[in-house]
This record gives sequence, structure tokens and C-alpha cells, in this order.
Amino acid sequence: MRSVAAFAVVLALVVAPAAATAAGFLPPAGKVYWGGQGGYSAAHIGDFERQSGKHPAVFNYFISWRASEAAFHWLSFRLADARAQGTAAMLSVSPDDTGLSPRDLAHGRGDAFLVGLNRLLAEHGEVTFLRPLAEMNNANNPYAPYDLSGRSRGPANALRQLKNAWRRIALIMRGGPVALVDAQLRRLGMPPVRTDAAELPRPPVALMWVPLSFGNPEIPKNHPRHYWPGARYVDWVGTSWYSPYKASRAMDSFYRYPLWRSMPFAFAEWGVWGRDDPAFVRQFFSFVKTHPRVRMAVYYQSALLKREFRLSAHPGSRAVLRQATRWPRLTGAAP
Repeated sequence: MRSVAAFAVVLALVVAPAAATAAGFLPPAGKVYWGGQGGYSAAHIGDFERQSGKHPAVFNYFISWRASEAAFHWLSFRLADARAQGTAAMLSVSPDDTGLSPRDLAHGRGDAFLVGLNRLLAEHGEVTFLRPLAEMNNANNPYAPYDLSGRSRGPANALRQLKNAWRRIALIMRGGPVALVDAQLRRLGMPPVRTDAAELPRPPVALMWVPLSFGNPEIPKNHPRHYWPGARYVDWVGTSWYSPYKASRAMDSFYRYPLWRSMPFAFAEWGVWGRDDPAFVRQFFSFVKTHPRVRMAVYYQSALLKREFRLSAHPGSRAVLRQATRWPRLTGAAP
């Protein structure tokens, strides 16, 4: 009987859906993580705190899908900077400069990076927010299924391949016995993990699914609902919001969409773009305060601190923001 029971446990693990990790490492009840981005050094994290008026609980880095020793070495320093500054790293991961398509990722051709990142984040040991394939319904990203005219980019970028790529990322990054990961991949019609390891570490990682709220181009087939990989593969749902696009009703519609209306919500990118716009900062905080599932707000200054996004170039918005970040529910304490 013991062997039968043991087999039943293993079988349940194989067929059970992947569970969201530690409830996504949410902030304390009623709190909202404050976050920022812009630059790649510890000094940039400190500068964002001075500019915004609050220490960031989360700081975003944009990274490539490269599995080289040099790339992982560079990333280890970024993670160390975040730890030294008392902030959690968010990693926005894109295959843009590698030539890898969604089909390549779904078929395991990006596994060397994922396996390496899994190990690196386990060694890091701190909570990390992972945002792969961000804005996947934005035609400006080469992995998007449709171009700006709405035409298909072909079978390598097909929607099914993109969703499977996301699921593969989630299964590998959460780790566990490789045999169980392979079994779940097989059920999804994907090949096994490309690794000789029998077990992958289980790093403290939260997976963030972050499309545009209505797609670019804004056509029915590009609505984010078509890209949903399933709640079992997602810890946070989020989107981007910038000052030229002020439609709160449209953002509210995305926030309340039935497929993800029970998930914690993040603004993984938001900010003033172009001209100074203090009114948008007020509008943004009004939205956050009236939508309790919003648990993270990460201000975007661009990776290289371009002037059209930089807080120091928007003094009016910066002044309003510094006042807004005094809100007691906004926390700069990392998970």
C-alpha cells in the first residue's frame, strides 16, 4: 500500500498545475510597493529615491536573453547592488537582440538562459520579480504576433507559441525535479528542459504578466485576453500607463477583466512621457487609491534615463510625485 500511495503522490505532482509562488511575494496587507527604474548602478537607485521622495522597494533592470558567463556575471552585480540598497530587483527580460522567436523559446532554444537564471536567482536568495516578454501585444516588440498594420508575423511568432513560451518560462524558473517539469511540458506539447540536471533550484521569484491594456495596434485580436497563459503560470498581472494616454476608464476595464480580476495588480511601468504633466501624477495616484488590487507601482525613467522620461526633466511632476509618495500605504520596504 505504501508504494501505491507514493505513486499517487508523484502522479498528482506530475498532473497538477504549477502553483503561484508564495502568493507572489505581496507587500503587507493594505500596502503598495513603490518602485523605479532608470540606470544600472547602486547610485541610480539612490538617485531615484532622492528624485521621487521615497526609497524604492523594487527597482527594474532591462536584461537580454543571453546565457553567456559575462552576461550572468554582469547581472550578478546588478542583483548585488539591489541587495546593498535594500531593494528587490525586477528583471524585464527580452530576447530582442538574440534572434530568438516565441517558437524558439517554446521549443527550448532559450533554455540555457532560463536554467542559468534560475540558478543565479537561487544563489541570490532574495525575492526577485521577473517580467519576461513584456508588452507582448505591442507591435514595436519583435516577439509580438502582429505588426503595426495588424498583419501576422508568421508561425514563429504565433499566439500559441508565445503563450507556450511564457508557460515554459514559468515552469523552469519555479524549478523543482526536472522529471516533473518535463512531464508538465510534455502535457503542453513542448520538449523537455535542455539540462543534464535532475533538479532545478526553487528561487524566490514572482512572475509578472504585463501586456499593454488594449494592444498596439488596438484591434480586437490584439486584446490581452488572447495572450492569457492561465492563472497557474502567473503571480502578478500588470500593465504600463503613461501621461499621453489618460483614459482611466480603459485602464479600469483592463483591471477588472474577468480572467485576472482576482490577481494582484502592478503598474510595472508608469510615468510622465514628453511634456511635464503634474495632473497625470495626481490622476495616477487617484486610480491606485481607488483600486485596492494595485499592489505595486514602478515609475519609469527609461533604461538609459532619456530626457523625455527622466524625473529631473519634469520639475512640476516631480514636485507632485514627492508629495504623493508620502501616502502611508506606499511602502519602500522590499519583500
